[in-house]
Amino acid sequence: MNTAPSEPFTSVPAVPPRQRWGLWGTLAWGLGGGLVMMGSQTLGAILYLVFFGKLQPGQPVTNEAIQTNGPLIAFAFLVSAPFVIGYFALAVRLARANFTDYLAIKWPRWWHLVVGVAIVVVVLAISGLAADASGQEMPAFMTGTFETARDAGMLPLFILSFVLIAPLEEEILFRGFLFRGLAPKLGPMVTIVLTAAVWSVVHLQYDWFFVGEIFLLGLTFGWLRWWSGSLILTFLLHAANNGSALIAIALMNGN
Repeated sequence: MNTAPSEPFTSVPAVPPRQRWGLWGTLAWGLGGGLVMMGSQTLGAILYLVFFGKLQPGQPVTNEAIQTNGPLIAFAFLVSAPFVIGYFALAVRLARANFTDYLAIKWPRWWHLVVGVAIVVVVLAISGLAADASGQEMPAFMTGTFETARDAGMLPLFILSFVLIAPLEEEILFRGFLFRGLAPKLGPMVTIVLTAAVWSVVHLQYDWFFVGEIFLLGLTFGWLRWWSGSLILTFLLHAANNGSALIAIALMNGN
């Protein structure tokens, strides 16, 4: 008879198989991400005002001056980017998932890019015709921020923030994190409409016509995100849309 002691039993710690936040977890983390975005942008705006000596005793800074201050807005986005990216990186890590896979950060196929550009061009053309027919003018927010950034010699920083950083933050939140967590529960179409609606509401610095245009773009970006499975595609299109708007303003101003 074999009387040798048996091998001691060692248990392997069970690792929960979480790879995605569910509906309520996604909403909670998404709300937190929105608060982090607003808070860090506010911090950036305050740092700009302090660093450049814009806070003077007895001379309060008005909301109108802040909303059309291109350098301030550019600085706010620049400061907020590390906080926003770090926050969602933490959320994905706690879900025990890969950051790039979770947010669908992968290059689209060439035909995805071609179709995406074509659809966005059509949407913008329809929006432009509707704007002309209803007598809409370029939003004061756009022209004001561009002109103040140009006059302050900070146009390159403004372009960087408006064309790259702002689309990056917004795409990570709406078409990245929220889409990944909500689509399996709500379905892709409901998620596309929901994220487009929330995305448009956070752009209330524009008139309602342009908020509607942003909602239409949100539907377009959401569908392209679902169809292509690529967040890079929507980021590129978002950045191109913002860049084309700045080009239009520059042409209007003779720059």
